[in-house]
Amino acid sequence: MPFRPVYHLLSYYLTLLFFALGGMELCLFSWLSGWLPATRRTERFFQRLIHRHFALFHWWCEFARLVYVRYRGFEQLPRGGMVLVANHTALIDITCLLARIPEALCIFKPAIRRNPVLGAAARRAGYLGNDGGHDLVRGAAEKIATGQTLIVFPEGTRKPPGETLLPFKPGFVLIARRARVPVQLVRITTDSDVLTKGRAWWKLPKFPAHIEVVAGPLIATDTTASTAEFTAEIEAWFRDGT
Repeated sequence: MPFRPVYHLLSYYLTLLFFALGGMELCLFSWLSGWLPATRRTERFFQRLIHRHFALFHWWCEFARLVYVRYRGFEQLPRGGMVLVANHTALIDITCLLARIPEALCIFKPAIRRNPVLGAAARRAGYLGNDGGHDLVRGAAEKIATGQTLIVFPEGTRKPPGETLLPFKPGFVLIARRARVPVQLVRITTDSDVLTKGRAWWKLPKFPAHIEVVAGPLIATDTTASTAEFTAEIEAWFRDGT
């Protein structure tokens, strides 16, 4: 068997092990810190802790010659509250964004609360479950109105193989308008099938993977367009680039 496939196989499984152990260590620390009050300062601390973990994870991925991430335009991102909207190509998307943004909120699936690798840290960082309905919109708006960044994947899930983009859900527009903050568009592209939908995580994907994360326009939400029209305009921007 050629050397490269064997190397990628061993490196990939070792990286998955590192990710799991790092997440469990982070969640153990979060659980042991449960006595700390759930304040904005505490949330910022855990957001930065998660950021450092993912930054280290991606450093390792590049060191191991598995995943190379290139960021463009992120040095121009504004300070203050905003909703960062990105397309969703693979599970690794969120790690790329959290590795680049020191303090950010996420919306996660309810099952994450019980996940031993991610659950406790997500709660401590103030992340929001997507089963909240109107409470989710209100809670997210209150947080980003104080200057936080909320990362949203409007497709709701990773796109299936062969699809360019899934229809966008309008919840992010409701949140941004309620908080009176702009929407920052981010386009993610990759040449690999690493952690994409429909592919088992234990199967060896194409390596090395190259991921490009590009900051697009910053869009004000105080327009006369309806929520549906505003959502359609943003979805069209993503479709134009796919």
